[in-house]
Amino acid sequence: MSYRLLSIFLWPAFFIYTLKIAIRDKSSRYLLQRMGFAYATQKNKTIWIHCASVGEVNTYLPLHLKLLERYPDKKFVITTNTVTGASTVARHNSPRTQHCFLPIESKFAISRFIKKTKPSLCLIMETEIWPLLYQTSYVNKIPISIINARLSHRTLSANNWVKSIYKTSLSYVDKILCKSNEELTNFKTLGANNQQLLVAGNLKFVSTNNNLHVTAINLQGRTYCVAASTHNDEELQLATLWKKLNPDMLLVIVPRHPNRSNQIQKQLNSLNIEYAVRSQSSILKDKTKIYLADTLGELTNFMLGAEFVFIGGSLINHGGQNILESCRLGKPTLSGPHMFNFADEMKFLLENNACIQVENITKLESEISSYFKNPEKFISIGNNAKNALQKQNKILDVYIDNIIIKNEC
Repeated sequence: MSYRLLSIFLWPAFFIYTLKIAIRDKSSRYLLQRMGFAYATQKNKTIWIHCASVGEVNTYLPLHLKLLERYPDKKFVITTNTVTGASTVARHNSPRTQHCFLPIESKFAISRFIKKTKPSLCLIMETEIWPLLYQTSYVNKIPISIINARLSHRTLSANNWVKSIYKTSLSYVDKILCKSNEELTNFKTLGANNQQLLVAGNLKFVSTNNNLHVTAINLQGRTYCVAASTHNDEELQLATLWKKLNPDMLLVIVPRHPNRSNQIQKQLNSLNIEYAVRSQSSILKDKTKIYLADTLGELTNFMLGAEFVFIGGSLINHGGQNILESCRLGKPTLSGPHMFNFADEMKFLLENNACIQVENITKLESEISSYFKNPEKFISIGNNAKNALQKQNKILDVYIDNIIIKNEC
């Protein structure tokens, strides 16, 4: 069965899933644009950048600012797969930049998007390989570049039929700007050739300077540390540890998904530990040990005021969350053993003595206990992280030099 025939066969499933997300997120625009409708018609050619969700948007932003500066007469369209990604684009409010939701993997929807937005160049962030999108763009003579290119373990371990589809899709790509030598090798295994490939560096290492006007959150003068972007079971592990250590310092838990707040509160109740909930405007007491920050958009503010940060998704087999933001702020940063989604970042930070990775919750207890006895070690690690990342901004120049936007775009 051909991929296109399969996509037609699966279209009802695509529609039902898209409708479900649209209802959940209360976004009719999400449903219409994913189906290929409700795009604003562009009069002139645009530059199209696709970022799957929040992480990819934030990673791309420094490059976007450079492109806006380099090409002051160009308009840009950023697509995302998610409503949260759309909110991130809107929050940045970049000039000459429109947001659209990416059409689903349907020739009809993709063709309508291209007709309305008139892209003359397509930049794909990181891992997104959509065969029909790539083929349709190629047929419409839209050059494609994959930037900060990487391949997931799932892609690399796919069966031969899927890999053959990926190989065909990559043949439609003009440039693949990889984030590391390892990723370049991975793309070669999928059939990319030397003319397409270049190691440009990891855009995640580049600072957006978005934190210049961010202010730290003051929790009634309490010193605190942050458990950032935690997942199920991690809150329970960390709260149990905090109850055992019983420090004066407050533990601020910022869950990856705030809608899990009730579940987390039930776990905290089982421990009989004093806690407060931000969404409920709970009052902090002297005996409060944990502050559940179950709100959106405040993680950076909390990290800015933290003594140190623990990165969630790493005590469980999830693969970790973005460790670079806290490091860029110069905050001493710790993680658990499961950081495979950020392997390059961890390698870089560990080589520069810029973070602490522990094997399990017991080792984390040991490190935190040592902090209370010798905070100078943590401070040094935070400074190392900030300095190492500041040196990476030259990566932007490599990308700018290899993204050629022609005058007729």
